[in-house]
Amino acid sequence: MSMTLDGKILDTKSIEGVCLGGCVRKLNRMVTSIYDGAFANAGLKTSQFSVLVSVANRKQARPAELIKHLQLDESTLSRNVDRMCARGWLRLVQDADRRSHLIEVTDKGQALIRKCLPAWQKAQAEVSRRLGTDTVTELRSALRKLSSRS
Repeated sequence: MSMTLDGKILDTKSIEGVCLGGCVRKLNRMVTSIYDGAFANAGLKTSQFSVLVSVANRKQARPAELIKHLQLDESTLSRNVDRMCARGWLRLVQDADRRSHLIEVTDKGQALIRKCLPAWQKAQAEVSRRLGTDTVTELRSALRKLSSRS
């Protein structure tokens, strides 16, 4: 199928081959699959591990802070936090201003992070090995460049 954009003829095959959005999404699914496989025995997903670690690094976190840091939309964070609270990994505590809440990692959540650390290290090493040092460095650089503009 061919289309015209700004006077240039584009076909769907060329779009599919060069679209950065599609490429990054595919890369994300492939990398996530490796981490999810490593965390499977713990009943944890990569997205949940990221939330756990992010909250643990802040002791208590406001949802808005996590949304910005993790680049999640509000509903995705809320859904993950609800599930993780139900499993006893996180808890909500009343904020001092009583209009909002803070999220904190429970002892069970801290234990889960410790339990999953070897699996995370294994997945991290596997992805790093497959991508290579230069590509990992370039990915981190690309993330910094996009983050500085958001």
